[in-house]
Amino acid sequence: MSVAVLAQTPCSADVKVMGQGDLDAIKHCKKFTGNVMIDDVHVPQLELSGVEEISGDLVIQGSTDLKAFSAPQLKTVKGELKVTNHTILEKVDLPALMEAKGLTLAILPALEKIQFPSGLTKIDDMRIEDTRAPGIDGFHPESMNSFTLTNNNYMKHFDFSSVKELKGSLYVIANGHALEFQATNLASLQNGTFRNLAHLDVPALSRIGSDISFHQNEFTSLNMDNLELIGGTLTIANNDKLTDTSFKNLAKIGGALSIGNNTQLKTIDGFPKLGEVDGTIDMAGSFESYKLPVLQDVRGGMRLQTSSSQFPCSEIEKKMKGDNVVKGTVWSCASSLQESQMTPTIGQNAGIPDKIGGSSRSGQSTGNTPNLSNAGPVLDSWLALMIGLTFISLSL
Repeated sequence: MSVAVLAQTPCSADVKVMGQGDLDAIKHCKKFTGNVMIDDVHVPQLELSGVEEISGDLVIQGSTDLKAFSAPQLKTVKGELKVTNHTILEKVDLPALMEAKGLTLAILPALEKIQFPSGLTKIDDMRIEDTRAPGIDGFHPESMNSFTLTNNNYMKHFDFSSVKELKGSLYVIANGHALEFQATNLASLQNGTFRNLAHLDVPALSRIGSDISFHQNEFTSLNMDNLELIGGTLTIANNDKLTDTSFKNLAKIGGALSIGNNTQLKTIDGFPKLGEVDGTIDMAGSFESYKLPVLQDVRGGMRLQTSSSQFPCSEIEKKMKGDNVVKGTVWSCASSLQESQMTPTIGQNAGIPDKIGGSSRSGQSTGNTPNLSNAGPVLDSWLALMIGLTFISLSL
């Protein structure tokens, strides 16, 4: 039954909102203990006034007629604050909000402004998806669990510089191609994916617990000179304007090193301190030279593919296999290849159509080239097998 039939609703209850009257019935509660659900409400605007704290969730979803929502006094949501699936919602006004366990703003194609005037300083998980907002104001947390920014085609700038630690995932994917993402104080994260960025600034990043990947970005240079450790796989793929990579302090990669189809990247360098790769090294492109000067331990296999006729496969094989740098059984190096002859590198086709087919080889080649043309699970299984077998052999 709608709570609007009551003069006042107790401040400890779950409320299903059918109209403005249901919100008015709890406006005497500065602290509301329970969940507030607004679902498929056929009114143009709603206001939650009086309430400063909600101990549970505030969920606003699927109301096709809703154009504006405001909560002028709301400071804290101890649970999840979700605003999702509103095709004409133009305004979400949260002027006092400073804290929420989780915040989701998703599938809001008419929402043009995302603002937190009092400063959003405490948030564990945040997801911004499919809005018209060009940026976000008042975003100031120092530590988070996860952050996702995706499919915001009008987004041009995001200031992530307040965040110093990300305990989980950072996904910045498929937003506007002019997006500049600044995370100048971010020192550590668990894993990350960056796609379709014009500029990425992470000068303080020193540690990545698991995987990190860069796909289809517009920037010409990838500089991560403060980074010392990647616990998982590093993937750099399909960045058509990339000409330079710089990882001056990176000493260890705990998974694979995969660099594929970066058409303007002519030299594999920028890794002067990289000494250990616990997975596989998998590279393909048009690179002409290769510089990994202190690399001494590759626990998995190694595969190199290039269109250049100048690439010194024999010299590299002598170093990598002859000096027992590559411990895995898989080894191949092929030069003078056409693009159609190259097999996708590990992770190269993650989330995008497979545009590179075929597994034939021509030109200068050494060793046996594994057929990895079926990207995705096959690649992942091959990598996992190689790493697993290597560690087993080392432990015996």
